[in-house]
Amino acid sequence: MDKMKYRMFTWPENPEEFGIYMVCEPQYQLNNIGQYEYTDIGPLCRVYTGSGVFFGPDAVEWFNALQVMMATRVPGELVHPVWGTAEVAYLTELRMAQESRPDYIKYSFTFREADEKGSIPKLPEYED
Repeated sequence: MDKMKYRMFTWPENPEEFGIYMVCEPQYQLNNIGQYEYTDIGPLCRVYTGSGVFFGPDAVEWFNALQVMMATRVPGELVHPVWGTAEVAYLTELRMAQESRPDYIKYSFTFREADEKGSIPKLPEYED
């Protein structure tokens, strides 16, 4: 199976878990009598989440590569071999689990899809 990719990074092993959720936030506007009225549905925002393990002598390098990409705040193409491609996505969350060690890093991530201008729609509160 092909590997998941983000910008120039290719996962050595695909994440163990991967999910996508989509949100369109309702839009409201204050009317002339001080009440909120529904005006439209907002833009679609896709959120990609997942988790896995980097293992072996390069585990720290792989995790650090993702940290550097996140720190640059530059969007890129996110490609999943089964679930398709997000043309413009930001890495918005990267976590290392407590039980990690130099040759075994348990991680999780969140990517948010951006529009063609690089803007990410605001998300409502979301509970898993």
